[in-house]
Amino acid sequence: MEPSSLLDLFQPEWSNDPYALYRVLRDRGPVLWDDYMRTWVVLSHEHVAALSKHEQLSGARIDEFHRQLPAESQGRMAPLAKALADMMLFNEPPRHTRLRKLIRPGLTPRLIRSMREEILAVTTDLLDRAGPALDVIGDLSEPLSRTVIARIAGVGPDAAHLLEDWQGLLHEFFTQSSAQTRRIQELREAFDENSRRRRAGTSDDLFSEIISDQLQRDSFTDDEVFANFLLLIDAGQATTTHMIGNAVLALLRDPAQLALLRADPSLTRNAVDELIRYDSSVQFTTRMALDDFTVAGQRISRGDSVTLVLGAGNRDPLRYPDPDRLDVTRKASDHLSFGHGIHYCLGASLAVAEMEIALSELITRYPRLELVNDDPDWMDSINFRFLKTLPVTCG
Repeated sequence: MEPSSLLDLFQPEWSNDPYALYRVLRDRGPVLWDDYMRTWVVLSHEHVAALSKHEQLSGARIDEFHRQLPAESQGRMAPLAKALADMMLFNEPPRHTRLRKLIRPGLTPRLIRSMREEILAVTTDLLDRAGPALDVIGDLSEPLSRTVIARIAGVGPDAAHLLEDWQGLLHEFFTQSSAQTRRIQELREAFDENSRRRRAGTSDDLFSEIISDQLQRDSFTDDEVFANFLLLIDAGQATTTHMIGNAVLALLRDPAQLALLRADPSLTRNAVDELIRYDSSVQFTTRMALDDFTVAGQRISRGDSVTLVLGAGNRDPLRYPDPDRLDVTRKASDHLSFGHGIHYCLGASLAVAEMEIALSELITRYPRLELVNDDPDWMDSINFRFLKTLPVTCG
C-alpha cells in the first residue's frame, strides 16, 4: 500500500529510511494535505525555505497544542508547556525579537572561537578513555555536547547530572511524557539559586556573562530567562549529539567519502554542511497559519497546521542533484536543518564547531574505524532522527 502520511514513518518499511517515504510523497506535489496528522506537509527545498519566513505562519503553537491535550494530560504537562511557551523558538515578533536579544549578543563568533580549544580538549579526553571499541553516542557525542553546553549554560558540577540522558523537551511534550518534569524543577532550583547574583552582575558563570548586558537593559522575567536557559541546553545538547552520530554513521556507510575526507582534512568544514544536509537530527517543524494564503496551488486556511519537512527539503533533487548520494565536496551551506529567517538557530556555529572537531579527531585517530553492525537502533520518533547507540570498532 502506498504511503499517504508522515505517520507511515512508524512502519518498518520506512522507519529506517524516512527519505524514501519523502520521495514518494514529494512526487505527488511539493505541498500536500496529510489527513491523518491533520496538517499541510511541505516537502520541497524552495517551499520549506520560503514558508520558514512567511509572515502568515507562526511558530507560537505550544499554548494551542497544550489546550488540545486530554484533560488528564494538561495538568502534568503544564510545567513543560510553560517552559516551552516562554522560549524564543515558540514565539513570534515582537516577543520573539525581544527574547532573541537576550541570548544573541552572547553567542558571538568570538565566543565560539574561544571555545574550540576546550571542545578539542574534551574530545581528546573522551577518546583517550575509550577502549578498542566505543559507542559514538554514549562515549563521545553525548558527553561532549553535554559538557560543552553545561559550560555555556552555566550548569555547575552539583547540577551537571541533570543534563544526562537528555532526549529533548519537545519530544517529551508532543509524546505527552512527564519524564522531564522533575528534571526541569530541579534545574529551576539550581537556576534560581544564582538568579540574584546574575541580575546584580556578580555571577561568574558563562551564561550569566552572556546575558548580563541584556538583563541590565530590559525587564526580562525570571521565567523568560529560565526558559531560554533551557532552550540553550535543549537545542545545544540533543540535536548536536545526534548530528555527530548521524554524520559518523553516514561516513562509515560510505568508505569512499570517508577516504576522501581522510586524504584531504581541509574538506572537513564543507563536509559538515553536507553531512547535516544528508541526515538531519531534526526532520520537521510545525507552524500555524495566521490567515488564508496560497502556496504551490494549495489553499492554506487560517488555523491550519503546516509542517515544514526539513529532511525532505534537504533531499530535494531540484536543489541538490543526486540528493541521496553523500558528497563531502558538495556545497550545501543552504541546507534547512538550522532553520531559516528569524528562527535560524543561534547555536548553529557552536554545533558546527563541535562536529568539525569530533569528526576530525575520530577519523584521524582511528584509521580503521568500522561499524559493529549496520542495523542502527533509532529512537521511536518520526520527527527526531536520534540514534540510541552507535557501536564502532577502532582497529
